[in-house]
Amino acid sequence: MTDPLDDALVELRREYLAEFPERLDELRADISAFRALRPEAAASLKTRFHRLAGSGGSYGFPEISVVAREMEQWMGTKPAPGEAPRLDKAVDRLAALFRQAQAALGRPPRTAGAARRAMLILPPSADVDRLVAALEAEGYEVRLGHRLDDPAEIPPGERPDLLVIGTAAGEGDPSAVASTWTARAARPRAVVLIETLRAVDRLRAIASGVDAVVAVERMIDDLPRYARTLAQAGAPPSSILLVEHDAERAAAVARSLEAANVRVVRCALAQAVQELLDREVPGLMLLATTLPDGSGATVARIVREDPRFRMMPIVFVGPEDVGERVSALQAGGDDYLTIPPDDGLLLQTVVVRAERGRRLRELLLRDPLTGLLNHSTIVGELEYAVDYGRRHGGPLSLLVFDFDRFHDVNEQFGHMVGDQVLRHIANVFRANVRASDLIGRFGGEEFAMVLRGVGADGAAVVAAKLRRVLGEQSATTAEGVIIPLHVSVGWACFPSHGSTAGELIHAAVRAMQREKQEKQ
Repeated sequence: MTDPLDDALVELRREYLAEFPERLDELRADISAFRALRPEAAASLKTRFHRLAGSGGSYGFPEISVVAREMEQWMGTKPAPGEAPRLDKAVDRLAALFRQAQAALGRPPRTAGAARRAMLILPPSADVDRLVAALEAEGYEVRLGHRLDDPAEIPPGERPDLLVIGTAAGEGDPSAVASTWTARAARPRAVVLIETLRAVDRLRAIASGVDAVVAVERMIDDLPRYARTLAQAGAPPSSILLVEHDAERAAAVARSLEAANVRVVRCALAQAVQELLDREVPGLMLLATTLPDGSGATVARIVREDPRFRMMPIVFVGPEDVGERVSALQAGGDDYLTIPPDDGLLLQTVVVRAERGRRLRELLLRDPLTGLLNHSTIVGELEYAVDYGRRHGGPLSLLVFDFDRFHDVNEQFGHMVGDQVLRHIANVFRANVRASDLIGRFGGEEFAMVLRGVGADGAAVVAAKLRRVLGEQSATTAEGVIIPLHVSVGWACFPSHGSTAGELIHAAVRAMQREKQEKQ
């Protein structure tokens, strides 16, 4: 017969551990903000480590307190953002201690109050009803939301762990809805977009903080498995590239990951990797150290030279050998698993590394104010599109927009309202262009769009449409003051207005400035 007091203490410790993943997510969000030079991030990190240092010991987890106290004191030395990898390692140590503590206590029986939460922002249908039932069977509390819901109005205890977004015809790009949820520090653990007839552009999805894209016809089958993996290990990547020549090992790895709803693209030769990466955008690469036609280290170095994949996590798989480990890390590897990898360790490594890679790419690609692509990313994508046009032909247009009299808005209403106006313009743009059109904040009140497959006539049509839509959807301040939106637009087309990205930018900006001058 157990002591009731002991039972009560164990239950308290379980409740503490049940909330621990949220504490880790908060730390990771603050670390991302710290890297982005946000002034409040350092103080927030110090406060969170202070709280963990106190609560860990109080609930009987002194190891957690030791790590948190060490980091609290280190934050007091005012480290530079370049030292953030030390914070990543500390969170990894805390996560490992959490898993150890959870394993020691054992999993408690699931109760209604401990259920994970999912929100579905989907048009009503019989399939949605079936999805609700399937997620509830996985232990999730499911509620239906609306694309216009404000995440700030949802109480902390009701925020979803899993957010699923799909829009009906005429409701705009679901990436725009995702941005309103992922721009917050307390974002959902996973955001999934449902791809209908309108294809989702993967780059825009990453910049919007999306973790996975699921085809609508696979929704009922894939989402419950995704939700199960989220609960067990974290948000799995949509796909990985497995580079392994041993057919038996490759099949075993693929079976293990596919059971967790990870799509595995297999490749047996080094020379085939680049060709696959031209067609696939995997969330992670699992790379054998030895291949029939080369070494894994050589493959990693070549992949790292491609700007599109510099931040893609690479996990090597090889023998238990220190020299192999060192070579793999020197070549750009993020982690190393020994042959044969344990199924549980394999899944946890893939999930954690892929999720961190998504967050880093999101941070590097995204303008923090609007959630659009930032200046360097939109320029890089234009360069890539121009290079593709040279090799394969086909039209390409660049549009540049400038919000007229933005200085007057800042002067009259203040910069906070000015920021709200810029976010409103970004949302209007996202909702009224093709999912394949790339949109970025070019700087200040300027925006840019790369329209692939669109010539001069098409660019003129898009410019006229967006002028009209902005005129119809004025911004409104919190006090109800309506701010009309007028923009000057310039565009340039490849190859008639320029054969390089720089020439197209120069031509589009000059055209936009001419229009602005004509209005004065």
